[in-house]
Amino acid sequence: MIKNGFIFILAFAISSISFAQEQAKKSIKLLFLGDIMGHGPQIKTAYNPLTKTYNYDPNYHYITSVLSNADFTLGNLEVTLGVKPFTGYPTFSSPPELAVATQNAGIDVLVTANNHSCDKRKKGVEKTIAVLDSLQIAHSGTFINQKVKDSLNPLILEKNDIKIAILNYTYGTNGIPATYPNIVNLLDKKTILKDIAQAEDKEPDQIIAFVHWGFQYKDLPNQEQKNWFQFFKDNGVSIVIGSHPHVVQPMEWNKEENSLVVYSLGNFISNQRTFPRDGGAVFELTLTKHQDKTSITDANYQLTWVYKQQIETYTEYYILPVNEFEYKAHFFHNGNDYKKMMRYTKHARTLLDEHNLNIPEQKPFTDGMFQLMRELYLNI
Repeated sequence: MIKNGFIFILAFAISSISFAQEQAKKSIKLLFLGDIMGHGPQIKTAYNPLTKTYNYDPNYHYITSVLSNADFTLGNLEVTLGVKPFTGYPTFSSPPELAVATQNAGIDVLVTANNHSCDKRKKGVEKTIAVLDSLQIAHSGTFINQKVKDSLNPLILEKNDIKIAILNYTYGTNGIPATYPNIVNLLDKKTILKDIAQAEDKEPDQIIAFVHWGFQYKDLPNQEQKNWFQFFKDNGVSIVIGSHPHVVQPMEWNKEENSLVVYSLGNFISNQRTFPRDGGAVFELTLTKHQDKTSITDANYQLTWVYKQQIETYTEYYILPVNEFEYKAHFFHNGNDYKKMMRYTKHARTLLDEHNLNIPEQKPFTDGMFQLMRELYLNI
């Protein structure tokens, strides 16, 4: 009986893999990340005084396998790049090596329209674009001038015969307007409608908006976020990914409408240590094309937590996938750090379990499931 049961499980697994492989030919998987920040302590930690260089690669050591498991991975770059002296809050400018590390970790696209886009004025907007262009990192949200925007907006991602148009907007720029002729895409209905029309001219299979909005540090979206989502849906953009609150907010997939919103993905990496700003989520979206219609066929998330490891005079930041490290209390040098991660995890899971619609947390096989499979195998 056990043998027959195992054979059935194995046959089902093989058929599922074959089906998944067939679907993958007609599908595209996208990962979305929250805020990539660069506070002063992060800049200091990345600096090597002996070589006088910066290195952010260690930040992504434990999350790289997650980020690379997609056709495209997109994140919100909430700093300017390359303007010296490098500074953290309130006017962010990080070394170009921050972008290098995101690329090395498997991040393909960085959106740049957020409330810190103009922190270093014209020089910051243009230097950030120049750094990303030099690394050939795709980006959208800020532009040198209107001519460049007209040629590059929307950003087009294409794979497996599926074309995705990416639009990016922010509610504002902390009272620092973009310097002419630079452009920062703002949440302005006239601008958005023009951009959507330009996107539709390129005949994409799906348009996705990555939007900087909402109240900071609030667990639930405000009415303005809901209104903007409705505006996007009414005008042909049925998928909206949010950032800015620095905490995770609910995710909703309306299967009947084929519409989806993620109100906030929290902090992907930052020095914000106040609970629950110390973590975020990686959101996974699968779109599948059947004949001429492209629909959402899967959506899930993984929780992440920023581990600021401090051992005597040594400090490092690591982005940890929670579903792996919640079983590794021994990994943490200080037991209180493990408790902090689990406090964030409990809060985020409780919030999202209660308010999410059709979007579950992605969890790997548990040790118990592996043990069950092992026992079935040994009893054949």
